[in-house]
Amino acid sequence: MEKEYTFTLWDGKVIVKPRLDMKYLYIEITSRCNLKCEMCFKQYWEDTEGDMDYELFLKILDDAGEFPNLRMIYFGGIGEPAVHPRFMDMVREVKRRGFALGMSTNGTLLTDEMLREFAELGVDLVYFSMDTVPTAANAITLGHITSALTAEKIRKLVKYREEMGTHKPSIGVEVVVTKENYKDLPALARYLRDLNVDAMLVSNLIPMAEEQVKDIVYDGSVDMTPVVDKLQKIANSGLYIKIPKFELKTERQCDFDENNVAVVRWDGEVSPCYRFLHTYYEYIFGRKKKVNAYSFGNVREKSLAEIWTSEKYTWFRFTMKNYMYPSCTDCELRDACDFVKTSDIDCWGNEPSCADCLWARRLIFCPIPQYMFGKFF
Repeated sequence: MEKEYTFTLWDGKVIVKPRLDMKYLYIEITSRCNLKCEMCFKQYWEDTEGDMDYELFLKILDDAGEFPNLRMIYFGGIGEPAVHPRFMDMVREVKRRGFALGMSTNGTLLTDEMLREFAELGVDLVYFSMDTVPTAANAITLGHITSALTAEKIRKLVKYREEMGTHKPSIGVEVVVTKENYKDLPALARYLRDLNVDAMLVSNLIPMAEEQVKDIVYDGSVDMTPVVDKLQKIANSGLYIKIPKFELKTERQCDFDENNVAVVRWDGEVSPCYRFLHTYYEYIFGRKKKVNAYSFGNVREKSLAEIWTSEKYTWFRFTMKNYMYPSCTDCELRDACDFVKTSDIDCWGNEPSCADCLWARRLIFCPIPQYMFGKFF
């Protein structure tokens, strides 16, 4: 018999029937990284680092097989996947089982052999981090990633996929915008287009420390219109560019909710999105807030299907997809309200609280592959 949950909503009742409708499964195979990027969550969180046990990884893939509409396994989270000692074994196993595979990487640990095997295996999507055009005068990105090295990895991957004749993997580049690099975005877009990169994902900065608040460009301090106009023109010449909002808007739309995403942390905890994967402080337009990690269950103890269709996770997704939660970000009472101090609960009783989320405001983006390069994944 199918599960069915009845919830009270104001003066009525809502009946929700959970389905095995997950589309994208993000797996944080490690929370460790070989770099110490100044803007990264890792420099500010309170969590213990670790690598996912290989047996747990295999169990997650077994569980993933229960979801008939699953489009992709994605190695993501907050960490560098290639740090994991069994990284390539994990890549091979995902492809052996017939899943589409994507990943986010800084690229610095990827060897020629790895890149060639990506093309041979038909890895579907690889996103690299790069925040500036590599030049002699500026050879290091804002996140201390050597962009020249990253660009060389991209060139080689393009070469290997061309040799295979399949155009796999699709190649994207993630860019975090600050006051230091926003003027360089059009030049970076042209550079990536000439590298034969398929997509450029532009995201704003979430300050993790008070001194980073001055670096954001979505607080009205910068006119981003000329930059956006140039990016849109470049996008018409062959590079897919996903551009965020650069000012606070009323509309909310969460890519994680809309695309039925779950994220499994390295230790097996299941979160609804990147935001709740770890515990850290963030600054929302200069206002300090503590985001506490939140899990709907651990895949060591339950199947992914049990967690996904549980009463609490089902109600959370229903509530978030219908945007039945308050908006702390532009609430006139936010400076006197205790609910805005953490992400634990909002004034409507939702737990955890998405009421201050800048992802839902389209200011922050993560690679959600649904429609990224003129095609669906």
